[in-house]
Amino acid sequence: MRTRLAALGPAREERSRALVAALVRHPALLANGYIALFSPIPTEPNIESLWQIIPRQFCYPRVTQGRMEFVEVEKLDDLAASSWHPHIREHALAEARVIPPQDIAAIIVPGLAFTKAGQRLGRGGGYYDRYLASLPPTTQKIGVCFSLQLVDGLPIEPHDQKMDAVFTEEGLVTVMKPVRNPGKPRKVSPRDRK
Repeated sequence: MRTRLAALGPAREERSRALVAALVRHPALLANGYIALFSPIPTEPNIESLWQIIPRQFCYPRVTQGRMEFVEVEKLDDLAASSWHPHIREHALAEARVIPPQDIAAIIVPGLAFTKAGQRLGRGGGYYDRYLASLPPTTQKIGVCFSLQLVDGLPIEPHDQKMDAVFTEEGLVTVMKPVRNPGKPRKVSPRDRK
């Protein structure tokens, strides 16, 4: 799979744009709360154009002491190369605001492979599975990948977390649970953060 993804080359950006165009139609991206994104490595969909498309509050993962947490990111310039992976960017400030799981309306999740049933194969660290298990049931878990990453089946372990939806550049592939009361997006003012 890694070889096939590396072979995408310049097609990665075109496919990423198509994926984002489909993803922005998901009602969870209008729900009150943060949208959890990720800093894509070169073989993953580049979803960061969401910053220009939807006026939302975003948070990104950060690995601290062997566990993943999500911190508020106010602008892409807040991200810098992580100390543990050459292609992953994290918030550059140690004192960045940690977002509680219950404040996340939707989490956009990368993976090495997905099934149409919402199963996901990660990269082996287990960070996402552990974090996804901590989210409330109202948070939408949305997997994103390229269509070549869809497979018929994956080896599943008890701790593996299923996605509520999976998107590729061809559109929505999986819908496992409906979105409850998406509401209108709300920008939190600095006063609300105290």
